[in-house]
Amino acid sequence: MKLASIPSILALTLLTAACGSGSEPAPAPEAAVPPPETTAEAPTSACADDGPVFPITGKCVGRAINFIENPAMPDDYDIEFFNQMTDRDDCHWELMEMPFATDALFYQGMVCGDNKSTLDFAGGAQASEIILASSAYGDVGGLDYPLVTVYGVNPDDVFSNILFRAREQMEDKTAAEACDVVQAGIPGWPQGALVVDNPAEADAHDPNDGPRSACGPYGLNQDSENFWLIFGGFSWFFQMGQEPVGIAPESFTLMTQDADGEWTVAN
Repeated sequence: MKLASIPSILALTLLTAACGSGSEPAPAPEAAVPPPETTAEAPTSACADDGPVFPITGKCVGRAINFIENPAMPDDYDIEFFNQMTDRDDCHWELMEMPFATDALFYQGMVCGDNKSTLDFAGGAQASEIILASSAYGDVGGLDYPLVTVYGVNPDDVFSNILFRAREQMEDKTAAEACDVVQAGIPGWPQGALVVDNPAEADAHDPNDGPRSACGPYGLNQDSENFWLIFGGFSWFFQMGQEPVGIAPESFTLMTQDADGEWTVAN
């Protein structure tokens, strides 16, 4: 994922953050606003395949995948997993859109017959959350935590807010000082995935001792696919769990409107 400046009006509120210096951290995105009423009347003739358009961005559903830098692929392991778990042979990835405050988020969700994995956005004062609204399994399965928690990012030190958030959740403040943001480097995880870890403990760890955790609830957890990504002017903490949930983190693409009202990728 690319790390760059924040293009949207919403994200400009993050520029005053200075997490590592003890000042207030970058704020979370604000609560969502209703998308424009374009669903029923949206023209389809503008699309080369005469297909539908997404209701928020107006992008052609059949071609919007071109905005995704790292899309999930048809031979992805998750598809085989969902086919087995749902006793089907037609599960597949589908590009979806949801409101994200004043912006929009493209993501890929798993679809198995009439069931699909979809997301909802919930704004908050300290952080915003993205929850699993429905599942390709047919049942969300009692998921009682947000799939993604979203914080701001300090463009002058893009790792500082991640480290601040991880340390503030730790009870042992002395141990917290030893934590740092490092590249996850785990096969199968999204490119650019980050974890908060204690480098000294990592160096001393014997893999034969089993999985390891460090640096609190926002830190490393080798028993679960938990990681951070930075893109679109925000810090995103993913809690993907131990089994596939039917959402492709690597496909997350934040869309924002430029001065002319055109929807473009927020870098």
